[in-house]
Amino acid sequence: MKQVLSAVTLCLLLWVGCGGDNGEAPVIEITYPADGATVSGTVDIAAEVSGESEVDSVQFYVDDTLRSTSAVEPYEYAWVTTGCENQSMHTIYAMAYGAAEDPGVSDIVTVTVVIEGMLIWRYSTSGNVYSSPAIGADGTIYVGSYDDYLYAINPDGTLKWSYYGGSTVFSSPAIGADGTVYVGFWDGSLHAINSVGTLTWSFPTGGFVRSSPAIGSDGTIYFGSYDDYLYSIHPNGTLNWRYQTGGDVRSSPAIGSDGTIYVGSDDDYLYAINPNGTSKWSFQTSADVYSSPALDLDGTIYVGSNDSYLYAINPDGTLKWSFPTTGEVFSPTIGSDGTIYVGAGSRMYAINADGTSKWSFQANFYVFSTPAIAADGTVYFGSYDHYFYAVSSDGTLKWSYQTGSPVYSSPAIGTDGMIYFGSDDYYLYALQGLGPLADTPWPMFHHDLAHTGRVD
Repeated sequence: MKQVLSAVTLCLLLWVGCGGDNGEAPVIEITYPADGATVSGTVDIAAEVSGESEVDSVQFYVDDTLRSTSAVEPYEYAWVTTGCENQSMHTIYAMAYGAAEDPGVSDIVTVTVVIEGMLIWRYSTSGNVYSSPAIGADGTIYVGSYDDYLYAINPDGTLKWSYYGGSTVFSSPAIGADGTVYVGFWDGSLHAINSVGTLTWSFPTGGFVRSSPAIGSDGTIYFGSYDDYLYSIHPNGTLNWRYQTGGDVRSSPAIGSDGTIYVGSDDDYLYAINPNGTSKWSFQTSADVYSSPALDLDGTIYVGSNDSYLYAINPDGTLKWSFPTTGEVFSPTIGSDGTIYVGAGSRMYAINADGTSKWSFQANFYVFSTPAIAADGTVYFGSYDHYFYAVSSDGTLKWSYQTGSPVYSSPAIGTDGMIYFGSDDYYLYALQGLGPLADTPWPMFHHDLAHTGRVD
């Protein structure tokens, strides 16, 4: 399709818009979509006409071709983008005809059409990909696999480097300010890997490391181990302190704006720990807490428990509210309007900030994947039913993509709208999305693309 108006048409439009002393032409503006927007599916093009001139009709043009004529307000045209190529650019303008001899002509709007849910590439590992991808400032995607490797993948899906850690990677990587990648291995160690894929240091614990590391504003690394401890490690790999809980620490810690570290344990508690490693408070649930907490701007801590409840906890450790679900509750995220999204059982729940139900979406099997929220409000997550889902902010299905095995991995959304997630079919997937990650208090697993787990 043509991406710009032809020179002949431009000259004609300029002549028409400037010609004649036979009455004032209507003033017309394309109000949707915005110039430079990314669009998908059916696009409801809208125009507004102003001025005192009467309007008989409005014509809509896409790629210099007349597509529709509207005679009544609101002036709209539903443009079906089916058949357009992914990432193709298109031009839109409108003309308003009235009593004046000359029509009004809008400015030209240029948009990019994408095909949501389209497979862009997939990268094959040699094991299950439970790990959630982290994305570096240069667009590199980092993800672990059950084949004992941490992978660094270029944005085009080619291998940048791989690091062999000697045991399974369940943990999701986190990226430090200097580009160092931190990730836990099933042999009980945390590894610090530099930006070219070589080991800087490793720190051993007394149990498996499933917990994904969080990174403080001073570079301190926090993570849990199956030896019942939460660890605080200096950026040089030496121990700062460790805090003992009463059970395995599978939960991935979150760091508040005051430096408080929040983490769950298999002893049924959520812990709030001061930056110096002393206890601030603990909150008891009725079952293991695998969930990684999500932190709201007002200090509320949201965390799930295997007792089938999502808890909202005040900054002082008291209960704000609890919400019952149909199964184990995993790690929540927070939308721009305060809605909390979390998977439990075979459902994705949307819960209002006051603890009441907004909606729930039924998948066909367990939802362990932490949802990621796009700028347009779309909620992305995977399920053990082998599908990856895109659900609108009103709870309706937009699209789904079938993989070859369960999807445990929590997705990440790149700045270009690309969606990355892993599957038990040994692949890391890149699917086309509509927009970047939402600007919300906690829009994805471990807060941000670098997985810092930290409120900025």
